[in-house]
Amino acid sequence: MADVPEKSEVTKMEEAILAFWERERIFEKSLAKKSPKGEFIFYEGPPTANGKPGIHHLEARAFKDAILRYKTMRGYRVRRRAGWDTHGLPVELQVEKELGFSGKKDIEKYGIAAFNKKCRESVFTYIDLWAKFTKRIGFWVDETKAYFTFDSAYMEVLWHLFAKTAKDGRLYKDYKVVPWCPRCGTVLSSHELAQGYQDVKDLTITAKFELVDEPGTYLLAWTTTSWTLPGNIALAVGKDIEYGKYEKNGERMIIADSRKDVLGEGWNHVMNMPAESLIGKVYRPIYDYSHALATESERKKFKKAFRVYTADFVTTEEGTGIVHTAVMYGPEDFEFGNKIGLPKVHLVSPEGKFIGSTGFLAGKSVVEEETAVEILKDLQTRNLLFKKESYTHTYPFCWRCKTRLIYYARDSWYIRMSDLHDKLVAENKKIHWEPSYIRDGRMGEWLENAKEWAISRERYWGTPLPVWQSADSSEQMIVDSIDELKKHTKKSGNTYVVMRHGEAENNVKDILDPTDEQRYSLTKQGKEQVRHAAESLKTRGVTHIYMSPFARTQETAHIIASVIGISNDCIRSDNRLREFRNGETHKETYRRFAEFLYEIDRTHTQDTILIITHGLGINMCAEIVDGEPTLNFAQPVQLDFVPLPHNEDYELDLHRPYIDDVVLVSPNGTELRRVPEVMDVWFDSGAMPFAQAANERGDQSLETFLKKVEYPSDFICEAIDQTRGWFYTLLAVGTLAGRGAPYKNAISLGHLLDAGGQKMS
Repeated sequence: MADVPEKSEVTKMEEAILAFWERERIFEKSLAKKSPKGEFIFYEGPPTANGKPGIHHLEARAFKDAILRYKTMRGYRVRRRAGWDTHGLPVELQVEKELGFSGKKDIEKYGIAAFNKKCRESVFTYIDLWAKFTKRIGFWVDETKAYFTFDSAYMEVLWHLFAKTAKDGRLYKDYKVVPWCPRCGTVLSSHELAQGYQDVKDLTITAKFELVDEPGTYLLAWTTTSWTLPGNIALAVGKDIEYGKYEKNGERMIIADSRKDVLGEGWNHVMNMPAESLIGKVYRPIYDYSHALATESERKKFKKAFRVYTADFVTTEEGTGIVHTAVMYGPEDFEFGNKIGLPKVHLVSPEGKFIGSTGFLAGKSVVEEETAVEILKDLQTRNLLFKKESYTHTYPFCWRCKTRLIYYARDSWYIRMSDLHDKLVAENKKIHWEPSYIRDGRMGEWLENAKEWAISRERYWGTPLPVWQSADSSEQMIVDSIDELKKHTKKSGNTYVVMRHGEAENNVKDILDPTDEQRYSLTKQGKEQVRHAAESLKTRGVTHIYMSPFARTQETAHIIASVIGISNDCIRSDNRLREFRNGETHKETYRRFAEFLYEIDRTHTQDTILIITHGLGINMCAEIVDGEPTLNFAQPVQLDFVPLPHNEDYELDLHRPYIDDVVLVSPNGTELRRVPEVMDVWFDSGAMPFAQAANERGDQSLETFLKKVEYPSDFICEAIDQTRGWFYTLLAVGTLAGRGAPYKNAISLGHLLDAGGQKMS
């Protein structure tokens, strides 16, 4: 075994200082000391919890710590709440890898509940390593008050902010072409898209489209995404571009005159063809799959298909000056198709594969080079290929799974941001940036082109969109809190009354009796207490009595039944209502009482149910409904029970699939069900100024709580790529919330590079 090298004197000194800080609780004392200059507010950018700390984290934390220590020494109190980004694709993909999954179908077969449980567990994989890393580098951060974005309290604040955005008229659903990851099966937002570009070399195709009225004459169109050619619906020309017809060996090609070099040698100019002369020309489709797969309503639109139109997006910088248009696979193509009324037909599945009935292409992945080669060969065989080339350009990839994205027509939810352009730019002007050129440079340029926020993700482990709709989508409700969820949840119509048994012999003798071995009876006073309670219950309309199997609760139940006229058939004993058992944890006790309540709520409707239990049961029932316990003997108390989304331990859990089971009822009496999407994970981190202290809200209303949050931050610091990430979403959410710039000072750090020049993050 190799000898462990001797620690350097510097290392020994560092470790001694760290030990002193820990032993003397120096960080805690820095928070407790007098702070004559008040608070210096700092937001810690939450790292993804299931990843290991790296050298880039050391860089950022060194800058943060230097500023925060300085401000502490200058007389400020600097709270530094730790936080963890726990949702989204980074976590899901890691769990998929561990389980050997290849996509969404595997997840749904496995079960969303089980998958999300794995995601939650994975968050804690490296917590100890992070703690060790944080301690060793001397970074002071308050981990005792750390926030986790998966907490229901945190998610409730997100719901509230989302609902405000919806009430402001900014939320809408639209069907349009979006950047789509076929591996992850979800849309990406513009700020996510900006983080995944790579230089790629593609096989480009210049295809020949034969005119119907001039056999042997072809329009030439060039594309870098040959997989979209089977979806071609129209061709577009530029109205101010001059075109020409060129001939060689009996074939005639139409191309922009300024792009005639594409033709190569030996082509003779036959005639000028102004754009106006091309408009309306009909050409033979190079593939006929679209018409065969179209719905009846879309099939009617084909009279406008396979024609030449003018479009503003046509240029002569590249290609032929004629643009191939696949309505379903390009943002400009889609808008163009909507304007003209072209048919919309998908030939590609959300998994990025050609669907059935697409001939030799069926089942092939559109992002694989082999597919482009197959299309090329097919066109070549049919004399519809004019030219092929290798072309290097920048193309977007999924920022997490690194799969090549496709542009794909899909329903998605959006937050309208474009009309906030001036506000975003103005708020950014208020921020002091280091380096200063970031303000009007990388950050400012991004804001100048702010796009609508594609807020929904067709995934599993994330904050569910709080949107419920009727079956026909005519009614919609945006839930802004758990209280509103309770208010509108479809209810059984049951009324619950819970009561402790009357005074028993063991109570008088101050004997704990968790087993009922002695079968203690009610005392004389206890029986009187029960009769008195029974009189008060006569007007309640009790239909069923559930009791603990203990002697004292059974005696209580039968006295009440005889007074109010309930038959024995309506009295049921349930072991879950018993006293505590030796060795039983609070969690286990809570679970059995909650299981009982949720079960009877499913099996009864419009009943009044009396529950007779023990002091323990009274406490548990109160805890389940977030109420106050009444431990008096034989005192009936109404239990305001509403079933809420919960995990297997009956703890409140707003995640899928539990939230998906919640049915709401609109003011019109219509049943509403939740849409399946979850939020963009960047909304989670962008909302942290408002949600980080959510677990400390107590009884405050959300409105009161949000008015008191620490806002804005005096200082934040992260790497430069966060101008497209956290820096931006903080500003976006703050602006949507009506609170303006969320930070006063921002340090944007460069990237540490490895030996190959790649960033180490």
